[in-house]
Amino acid sequence: MKRLFVSLVAAFVLAACGGGGDDDGDAGGGDDGPSRTSARESFQQPFTDVKAYPVFVSSEVTVGENRFLVGLLSGRNDAPIASPDIEVSIDFFDLEQSAERPVDSRTTDFLWTVKPRTGLYVTDIAFDSPGRWGAEVSIDGPKLDETVKASFDVMEEATTPEIGDPAPASDTPTADEVSDLSKISTDGDPNPRFYDMSIADAVRSGEPSVITFATPKFCQTATCGPTLGIVKRVAKGFRDVNFVHVEPYELPVTAQRKVVPAAQEWGLPTEPWVFVIDNGRVQAKFEGSLSPGELKAALQSL
Repeated sequence: MKRLFVSLVAAFVLAACGGGGDDDGDAGGGDDGPSRTSARESFQQPFTDVKAYPVFVSSEVTVGENRFLVGLLSGRNDAPIASPDIEVSIDFFDLEQSAERPVDSRTTDFLWTVKPRTGLYVTDIAFDSPGRWGAEVSIDGPKLDETVKASFDVMEEATTPEIGDPAPASDTPTADEVSDLSKISTDGDPNPRFYDMSIADAVRSGEPSVITFATPKFCQTATCGPTLGIVKRVAKGFRDVNFVHVEPYELPVTAQRKVVPAAQEWGLPTEPWVFVIDNGRVQAKFEGSLSPGELKAALQSL
């Protein structure tokens, strides 16, 4: 794998439709007959005559607990829509069982990704089976009142380590191996603390640690710099926690953007990613942007 194969921005664009994939309307149990097929198809329709529609941004949605990321795009010109004044709630449907009865409902929290241009709506949700799922998304805000259906796939397993899994003890460069931090970081204002130890050092220490994969200078999603900045600010209040920053691409970055071994060992499909580990195991993980509150809560729970 020479480069991370998809970014959050690409996911935003590629998912800008009301479904996808083949659907013969016959899989699974639950509802059956023409009404079932019609209900399932309602989650596959293109977005027409809407002021806003959702895009499911998470690169891996799996059986079990998920941090589910939703973006909004304009129905007029596909431009991103982001505002803390917009409320987004979601009814989730297991389309293999029923396209008419939701199995769960969630409200979301708004999160700026690149303030004030782009943001996401975030919720935690557990899925109990793989396959095709549907979401009925309610969008309520200034001049917005939409309810839109769309579908997505739930995978059996993630490519990144699951919560509770052993964290890969990857060898990554540290400050004592280079003459200048610019050799191992594209952060314009690097915190030396983030380069004192390798991932392997942090994992084997058994201590609470935060591993951040991000490339502020070459990020495909424009969120690496802001995400790393949030982690750096949170680090000030957690002096007893190890913080490690790793560039996901080999430096100097070439046109091919060769992925470093650590990014491959952690199974990263996108960047940035932030992992919280303790006792050598993954305790929390965040794809893309995160809020200071999310990271603080994860650390305080250790």
